[in-house]
Amino acid sequence: MRISPILQLFQVVVSLKRICLIPLIKDYASPLTALVDGLYNFLDEGKTLIRFSEFGEKHLKTTLGNITNNFNRRNKEKKVFPMYSVTNDQGFVVQSEKFGDREMIGEDIGSYKIIESGEFAYNPARINVGSIAQYNGDFPCMISSLYVCFKLKDSIDSSWASYLLKSKRVNFYYDVYGEGGVRVYLFYPNFSRIKISIPNLNEQKKIGNFLSEIDRRIDIETNLQQKYLQQKYYLLRYLFI
Repeated sequence: MRISPILQLFQVVVSLKRICLIPLIKDYASPLTALVDGLYNFLDEGKTLIRFSEFGEKHLKTTLGNITNNFNRRNKEKKVFPMYSVTNDQGFVVQSEKFGDREMIGEDIGSYKIIESGEFAYNPARINVGSIAQYNGDFPCMISSLYVCFKLKDSIDSSWASYLLKSKRVNFYYDVYGEGGVRVYLFYPNFSRIKISIPNLNEQKKIGNFLSEIDRRIDIETNLQQKYLQQKYYLLRYLFI
């Protein structure tokens, strides 16, 4: 019974911190969505709806095909690399080396594609729900042959491009340029036709760094919230043993 007031006090502290953190996370997340929409909402006059004041020159009207290079780097030597897939919410994630009850064997992995750090891949059947991402691992990995792979040209900032490819404006055109009935498929020839506007490299870096910093703060607040909850669960589990 003597421990109860201490536990109650801790629960109050955790609850208060959790209540304080949730608005912080939401306060960052909601403006981030609005900022991405504004910074990537291309207007006819070569500008975007929201723009940093130090930049004034018109954006270059172009297509995704002019800022990317498609490639198909097959694992012809059948080397074993970590197997990844591209998800709509976490980007590149590690897969098991088994698919159901079927072991990965040499004749299978020879058809897989090899991805190196900084390169992009997307699922042509799920790109419209966010299954497109940049691989940032330290070592090469391999992915299914069904994925479409591409790299950016030197004049394009990868962080800026990552937000561009997830923006509502570009996502709308994934469906417009896709083919199929119930399930829409977007392969590289049609992906490359999507029209965009790009600022100069300095402005790209400014936008990419700005949005990345907001994402970083959201991650910090989210992780902090989880740690407070873990502390609470630890006390609830062990204090009465």
